[in-house]
Amino acid sequence: MTYDPSKRNGWARGLIHFHTEFSDGGASVQKAAEIARAHGYDFLIVTDHLQDLKLKKGRSLQEYIIACDTASKETGTLVIPGGEIEVDWENPRTGDSSQAHTLAFSIRHLISEFDWTTPGEKPYAGWTDNAGGRGTILAVQQKLMRYGVPPAASHQFQHAYLGSPIHPAEHADYRYDLERIGSSRLLDFFYSGVIDAAHEPEDFALYLSCLDNPSEISPAIYASCDYHYGPETLRELLHQHREEIVARLRQIVVKWRRVIGVPLCWLLRWQPDIALSLFEHLGRRLFALFRTIPPVQFAAEQLSHATYVYLGDSALTEENVIQALWKGQSCVTRGAAEFRDLRPVPSNVPQKVSRVDLYLDLPVTYSVHRPRSVLIYRDGNLVDWIVVPDVRQAITLTWTDPSPPAGIHSYVLYVPSKFLSSPLLVEVS
Repeated sequence: MTYDPSKRNGWARGLIHFHTEFSDGGASVQKAAEIARAHGYDFLIVTDHLQDLKLKKGRSLQEYIIACDTASKETGTLVIPGGEIEVDWENPRTGDSSQAHTLAFSIRHLISEFDWTTPGEKPYAGWTDNAGGRGTILAVQQKLMRYGVPPAASHQFQHAYLGSPIHPAEHADYRYDLERIGSSRLLDFFYSGVIDAAHEPEDFALYLSCLDNPSEISPAIYASCDYHYGPETLRELLHQHREEIVARLRQIVVKWRRVIGVPLCWLLRWQPDIALSLFEHLGRRLFALFRTIPPVQFAAEQLSHATYVYLGDSALTEENVIQALWKGQSCVTRGAAEFRDLRPVPSNVPQKVSRVDLYLDLPVTYSVHRPRSVLIYRDGNLVDWIVVPDVRQAITLTWTDPSPPAGIHSYVLYVPSKFLSSPLLVEVS
């Protein structure tokens, strides 16, 4: 499968938060590329935990990058070696404390900056910011920007149920220091799992709060799949954990031999494949019994979080993908939603226009027929709410701002839980 720029009018589809066996994922880099290819992605950014590579796995960055490059060649899917960087932080004003996770979408040119020799130290712990702070979020952001890599705040919206990002005086267990959100070039959105259902409205309010001053560069967005697991079927999971499962079952059999009986003991000892086939039909009980096996449904849901970057007629290369992200030329989808086009292309450089015309093409939104809404925001404020009652799955929308004020403005298009654009900056004459 090769990238076809005409398929989505110059937009490339990617997974850009993916963990492998180099840190806490269950797939090899090769398997990760195969998964991305099988699900119709044009590119994959592998973002393994860099502290795990050094402190837990004892692996080198060189072999990590080679694994990504080899997977690219063998699968035909562009695989970019990135990384996830964790910084511990505390906010004395609110009492919040957690880890700030920043994604680096390419570490290829950063190798010399990481400390891979000091025992017990995170490989980026010695980085300093322009205020003299050591190992800070700002230090990470400034280091990445120095190498042309946009700092991306990863799952920064995950917080306690009683917290609220729009009331910072309240205590909340944020995954990111909100005072640093504005200096992150990309913001994670559509985070996997229950967090979406519980917090999407206030997550979106926090995102809009970053867009209320369009004269400054507005943060772009990316969709976090945060994928950790390679196999996608129960049989694959069972066979991947074959030795552990068989050993655990043998322990149970020995303990309950008189109850279970000799036949099952013999089956486990001499015919483990048959035993695994039998236990495959008891999947939910196995998941409860062997807690190290990840849930298949959650892994599949993570694969539905897509980031699209605009390349136009340019080739699909690592440099072009990073540049598109840096420029804010992106949008994201979740669930069964599919994206085909958005005009004008989002950008953090204002485009001069005499009037504002927006065009959005979503071939599929929900997997079932139901009404949808398209919300359009200007400078963080809702200017139109378009209900799409048609039972068809697609949304094709052409919208014109009836009265855009003169000056620079930021437009965002949003279909709740399904689509979100990076800001489209325009300068209205």
